[in-house]
Parts: sequence; structure tokens; C-alpha cells
Amino acid sequence: MSVEFAQGDRRHWLIVFPLVGILIGIYAFTYSGRIESGDTLTLFNATASVVDFGDVLLDKTAADNPPYTTTPASFYPLSEAEVEPLQLIMTAPIYWLAEHIPGIGLVHAVWFFNIFICTAIAVVVYFYALTLGYRPVVGLAAAFLVGLGTILWPYSKTFFREPLACLFILLAALSMERWRSSQYRSLKFLLASIVTLAGAFLAKEAVIFALPALVIIVAPALSVPKRLFKFALIIFLILIAILVVSTVFAASLPFPMLYARLAVLLHRSPEQIATIHRAFHTYFLSIGGSIWGTSPVLLLAIPGLAILYRRQAYRYPLSIIAIVFGFALGYAVLRGDHWFGGLSWPPRFLTPIVPFLMLGTLPVMDRVLRSITRRWIAAVVILVCVYSFWVQLSAVSYDWSTYIKLLPPEANGLLEWGGGLNVVHYLRWVLIPSLWGQTSLDFAWVRVGVPLWPIVCGIVILICGVWVYRLLRKQPATRQHFEARGRLSYAILPISLTLFIGLGLRSIYADGAYLGTNASLQSVLPLIQSNTQAGDVMLLADNEYEQFFLNYGKLAHPRIVSQFDAPGEQPSPQQPPLVRSTNPDALLLQTSVPLIYNLAQFHSTLWLLADLGPWHPWAMRPVERFMVSHYYPIRELTPDPPDPRIRLIEYSTVHAPDPFAFRGPDHLSDLRFGDSIHLTGFTLPSGITYKPGDVVPISLYWQSDTPLSNDYTVAYFLADSAGNKAAQGTDTEPAWGFAPTSSWNVGVPQWDNRALRLPANIPAGEYSIWLRLYQTNDHSQELSVTVGNVKDGTIGVLSVKITVVD
Repeated sequence: MSVEFAQGDRRHWLIVFPLVGILIGIYAFTYSGRIESGDTLTLFNATASVVDFGDVLLDKTAADNPPYTTTPASFYPLSEAEVEPLQLIMTAPIYWLAEHIPGIGLVHAVWFFNIFICTAIAVVVYFYALTLGYRPVVGLAAAFLVGLGTILWPYSKTFFREPLACLFILLAALSMERWRSSQYRSLKFLLASIVTLAGAFLAKEAVIFALPALVIIVAPALSVPKRLFKFALIIFLILIAILVVSTVFAASLPFPMLYARLAVLLHRSPEQIATIHRAFHTYFLSIGGSIWGTSPVLLLAIPGLAILYRRQAYRYPLSIIAIVFGFALGYAVLRGDHWFGGLSWPPRFLTPIVPFLMLGTLPVMDRVLRSITRRWIAAVVILVCVYSFWVQLSAVSYDWSTYIKLLPPEANGLLEWGGGLNVVHYLRWVLIPSLWGQTSLDFAWVRVGVPLWPIVCGIVILICGVWVYRLLRKQPATRQHFEARGRLSYAILPISLTLFIGLGLRSIYADGAYLGTNASLQSVLPLIQSNTQAGDVMLLADNEYEQFFLNYGKLAHPRIVSQFDAPGEQPSPQQPPLVRSTNPDALLLQTSVPLIYNLAQFHSTLWLLADLGPWHPWAMRPVERFMVSHYYPIRELTPDPPDPRIRLIEYSTVHAPDPFAFRGPDHLSDLRFGDSIHLTGFTLPSGITYKPGDVVPISLYWQSDTPLSNDYTVAYFLADSAGNKAAQGTDTEPAWGFAPTSSWNVGVPQWDNRALRLPANIPAGEYSIWLRLYQTNDHSQELSVTVGNVKDGTIGVLSVKITVVD
């Protein structure tokens, strides 16, 4: 027999510690640390922006959340995350800690957040059961079942907001229950009710769907709730009956006509009515998508509510019906085509009602644990619990997109496909287990290869399990002994779990899912940090490295802005680009061009991290091509070890001459290199006066008289009056390699934009601009200057000098 805890026995609190340890141990075992959805990606980016920049701009995920083309120019012309702030505020400390602790990934750390939240929900369910007068063993059973037998377990692997909203709604309900129990005299519980309800609204505004249920919970004991309960029950049963009839006789009912008539009545379109019907059916009846289908243990709430009804305890049955109906109706009607919740485990939007339905199961569990039910009933309850555990185990096994690949072609890649929600052999927990033993599980320790992780999790679970058993089966020798153990638990468990989580996160740091095993990418981080300053912006040429910077981008600066793959890019030699054009603007997405223009308007330089280069001759490199056409490349940095797919380029954002405008250079030149290459002019867009550290951009205007068979590299540098080299730009082929001389058309001018940065200690004075051309594949083969001002036979001297002033 288990020990009954006396009223006020502090073991009510002590038992929470092993409960927390077991749940965190199990959740950590199945933890993935993988970004599962565009919604959570946006939420994480907003958290990062809050910590790093004090705003909610979507920079690292701009590829997935591009700004509107009408976004006004600003220092950061990016989209904002339109989300409630509480989750951002609560995860900001986790992100900050991960950012300042070496060897811990940012996404890895933040994705532990819902492990804590789902564990907290289970703990609150335990205390709620005690508040309602149930024994601790019943509360403990409910806590374990809500944590491991419902969709809370799958959602512990995510960064969705629903678990946080669920926690605060549940806390508000518990606070209101305690306030009501105090005869509305406790100021403490009144304040707790207000604070937690406000927190629920700040977590997700959908808490409004829970308000009727919360009002019923806090309402004083009156005769009205009994009549309300009967009325609500009738309405609820009528709704279920309609859904059942519409499902059973779906083939014979004239749904289009019914939708059309309801559309007129409700002032909506027939398509909207059809969507609402489909959502209601999925939420309530679908064997693969309803709250009962994906959390079968909650079916025990039906006999549980019946028991409460027979006891004439109407308040909680009525409140549970109200919250279930409120969330289902609210999301079915208001979310429209997004009723399913995107890439998620159904029903995502009904997650907040899970613990309330679990409260409805308490009478059943109490009877089973007291052994006052028939054995076959107890066996059925156990079978339902085991089946529910099986469903959740299927949910946490793999990334949810894996299920899409198991569906037949007629599903069209849709998670909300009717067959997957209503046909047994297409159910998630029927198809997914077929992958067990054949495909690696979506657990972080499996993906990274950390065999010690599950062993430590198992030890934590075992120790805490023994701890729970001893608390339930054995009385402490003395009160002093109990209090000493309690104080020891307060100290040891949090420290142990913190070490467990911290060391675990360090062990999975080199995660291939985030390109963490790429040594060159890791080495580019200090390179970026040391060469940029606050306020700088670095563009990603595409979203190839977006995941890396989300998890490892612990940079004080610059601000990283990703871009979606440009339609003008050629992904491989075999795949042609979607767009072909000689105009670099046409190669980019229509959202990318104004974004870059707006950034350039407020930043003197921009950085670009390119993942392709001259070593990939088939690549179009649209962003790089656009930048070199409109701005001035200053320098290119490479990581150590070198990687041809990692190139960090700095640009001056001074506007270069429009290559498609009928405009010549500002200054004419008569320099001729070799027999055919003629520099007909040049433009100094920033003038001729500079300060130390300034960037000196120049646009060279080339032309050839005959076809060229060789490619030549241009060297651009400044020399003082004594002929000493004072500054030099990066040696590249014309137009940063996009216009090699062998590709020039005879007589057609070619703009070549390039820049150099003056040393910070350069003396004031006048400096000459020198140019030199040499063969790209043989640096010793320099072209002689045959016409114009020449030095040493191979250096062309421009007619304009620049002046450096202090």
C-alpha cells in the first residue's frame, strides 16, 4: 500500500523533484534540437534579435521572411516577427547564456525551453489534482500521463508557443481555483490569477478561447451551472452527432448545397464553410488528427466527466466542455485554411486543452488506483495508457516531415490529407514505426553520435524512479530526517540537471544538421568578428549557411541577413537556372533588390558571404554579380583551412555607374596595355579628397580593339610622390572576375568596379593611381603600357591624383 500524505505534508513538494527528473530525462532522451517548422524558425530568429539588437527583426531568416518590396528604407529594412512577446522574453536568458558559454549551440540550447515548459505543465497538473482533493499518487499518475501519454511529449521537442500558452492558462485556472477555495479572500491567489492570465495573453492571444472555462472555474457555487452543464452537454452532443452523421453518410449527403446555404446564412463563402467542417471533424472525430486520436489517454475524460456528473459536481465538466469547444470553434472559424497548424503534429492548436482533459480523467484514475473497479476496466485503462504512449513514441521518433514521404502520391505532400487523418493504415503511428530499425531516429544523440547521452538519461530516470517509489512507499524516520532530505534535494537535483543539460549540449555541439562539422565555417566566425564593427551587415548569398549561423553565429557584429536562392542561380552543372539574363537585377528575387538597395543607403559597406566562386565555372552567383555591378568590391577574405565554397567579400556601397545607362566615364584616359586593351576612361565616384581609413572606389572603363585569347588580372594601387606603394586593392580580373578579358566583345566598353581602403596611418599628401595588368595564369607575363603615362614600362599612371587630408 502507498503511504497517504497528511494535509500539509511537505512530501507533496518533495515528490515534485523526482517527477521533474524523470520527465526531463525522458524528454532529453528524445530531444532533437532540430528546427521543425517555419513558425518556430521565425520565433527563434525573433529571440536572437531581441538579445543581440533589442528588436524583433527577422534577419537570419530573411530568406524565409523577406521584407515587402514596399518596405521603406531604414537602417535595417527587414520584416518584423508578429508574435506575442512572452516566449521571446523567457527564452532570451537561455539564448544569452548559450551565446556566452563556449561549446553550446544557440538553437540547441533554446530548443530545451519546451522541455522545461512541458515538465512544468505536468507539475502543475500534479498540484491541481491535490487542490481538487485527490491523493498524491493520483496526481502523480496524471502528471506522468499528461507528460508522456499526450501530445505534450512531441511538443517538448519543438519551439512552438502552444505549450507556454497551455502552462499559463493552466496556472491561471489553478490560481483561480485556489482563490475560489479561499472564499475569494486570498489576495495572493487573486494576484496570481491576474498575473498568470496576463501571462497567458502575452504567450498567445488565443487564450481568449479559454475565458469561458476560466469564468466557470472561478464562479461561486450557484444552481445555474447545473442547468448550464445540461445545456452545454446537449449542444456538445448535437455537434458530435452532426459530425458523426456527416462522416458516416459523407458519400450520400449533398455537401456542396449545404455549404452554399450555410455560407449565405453565416456570410461566408462555401469554401470557408467546407474548411470549418473539415477542421471540426478533424478536431473531434478524426482517428488520426483529433485530440482523442493523438492523445488516446484523454478518452478517459469521458467516463471521468460522467462520474463527476453523477456526483453532481458540474463545474469542471462544464468548464472542460467549454474550453474544448472554445478552442475547436475558435481555430476552426478564425484560422481558415491554416486550421491544421502547418508542419506539426495534430492537433497543434488544441494543445492548451490537454491538461484540462487530463483533469477530467482524475476520477477514473482514482478509482483504478484504489482498486475499486472491475479488473477488466482497469485492464482497459492500462491498455489505453499503453496505446497512448505508443502514439507519442511514434510522434517523437522522427522529424514530422518524414511522415509526408510515407504517404501515397494522392496526398500531394499535405500533412492534413484526409487519408492520413481518417484511414487506419495511413495513420502516423502505423506508418512511422515501420521505419524503426531501418532509419536513424531523430534524436540529437543519435544524429551526432553520443552514445553516453542515453546512458546518462537512463541513470537519471532510474534514480528518480527509485526516489518516487521510496517516497510513496516509505515514511521518513523523523521529521528532521525528512526536512534534511528535502533541503538536500533542493540543492542536488537542480545542480545535477543543470550539469546534465550543459554537458549534454556541449557533447552535440558539432552537429552536422547545422553544418557544425565544417571546420572552415567554424574558422570564418572569428574572421568575421575581427574584420567587422557594430552596425555592419553581412548578406548571405543564399540560405545555404543560414542554419549554421542560426546555431553557431555567436557574433557581436555584423548583423547577418539571409537571402533566398536566387532564380538566376544555377545549382549544378546539370541544372539550368530558372532565369537567364545579362541584367544582374533580373537574376535576383524581386524582394532582394530593394532590400540590398535599402541596406546600401544606410551602410557605407556591406559584406557578402558567398558559397560559390570562380572555381565553379557553371555558377552564375547572382548576388555577387549584382553587388559588383552596382557597388565596389574592396577585399575578399578566406577561412583557414581554405574552402572554395566560403568567400567573405566586403563592398563599398558608393553607387557605381549604371552599366546599362548611356553614360561614359567622368575622366578620359589614353592608357593602352599591350596591343589591344585600352582604358578609355575612369570615374572616381567619391571624388579626389579622402581621409586615412577611407575607401577609394574607382570605375575603370575598358575596351579592346581585337579579340583576346588570354585572361588578364588588374592590379590597382596608390603611390606617393616618391613612387612608393601606399595602398593596394585586391588583384582580380575585370568586374571581380565576371568579365574576363577573353569574353570581351571588340569595341564594346566594359565597366570594372573596384576599391581599396587607405591605411589608417597613411600620411597626408597627394597620391597617384597606378594600374598594372598581368596574365591570370602566369603572373610573370605583364602587359606593357604602350600609350599614356607609364612607369617602369608596365604601370599605367592615371591623369588624376587623390589627396589625403588629416
